Amino acid sequence: MSEDFELLVDRQALCGTGPLWMSALNCVHWVDLLRNELHTYHRDSGADEVRVLPGVVTALGATRHGQLIAAAGNGFARVYLGRAALEPVVQVRNGDRMSVGACDPAGRFVAGTLTHARDLRASALYVLDGDRARLLVEGVTGVGGLAWSPDGTRMYLVDTRTIWVYDYDVDSARAVSGRQWVVCAESEGSPEGIAVDAEGCVWVAMHWTGRIHRYAPSGDLETVLWAPTRRITSLAFGGSRLEEMYVTSACFGYDELGLREDPYAGALLRFKPGTVGMRLPPWQGI
Repeated sequence: MSEDFELLVDRQALCGTGPLWMSALNCVHWVDLLRNELHTYHRDSGADEVRVLPGVVTALGATRHGQLIAAAGNGFARVYLGRAALEPVVQVRNGDRMSVGACDPAGRFVAGTLTHARDLRASALYVLDGDRARLLVEGVTGVGGLAWSPDGTRMYLVDTRTIWVYDYDVDSARAVSGRQWVVCAESEGSPEGIAVDAEGCVWVAMHWTGRIHRYAPSGDLETVLWAPTRRITSLAFGGSRLEEMYVTSACFGYDELGLREDPYAGALLRFKPGTVGMRLPPWQGI
């Protein structure tokens, strides 16, 4: 284990993803989407609380009341932690299931879809308006990461090996003029989870190589860090000053030998990136 990374939860999650920092509760929620598990890592005690949900949850957002909204199954759902229940809000049309999601700077929950076969341009990005899902971006192959710039005028979207940037209208939740921002080489890994720091730089988890990239707003690669597992899937800022980074990982597809060679695959990790994140607004829906 690198001295820069801490092992928080030594668990072989099949596909850990969707870390969400809850400042009021001093905890991180994250999911193992292949086991239908919702995890809550309590920062004070170090305990990882596990709930088995009745369906697949792929992304989480906080609500104004400290609860959770989620991308789940084929749409959006509320999460009731006390009884580990999901209450569907609305379904969407494109794709076979939901993928990543996050709250935009105005507190709207946005999430994407994907097809199991990763069919070309068969998926989309939706914004949850009340109890309706409105199409935001169509013609994507599989949304793997989603974040906004500090001023909210840019939306970053990971689609396969490309990170796209869109001009974003916070008032109307409209994304236009999508263009390629960074194209990642196969040798660098597969870009998945992303997070934006207070300086406007974009942090990217590169699955299959364990690389963590930090890109300047210009798209220039500024920093490369190496996680203790090559199977990192997503990351999120947390801590009292958002000075920490929480990293999820996966171990699906590994046999016994693979797990021995990559023993931290599926774990929840933490490190200090040397910069701070932005406070994400809660979902402003009902």
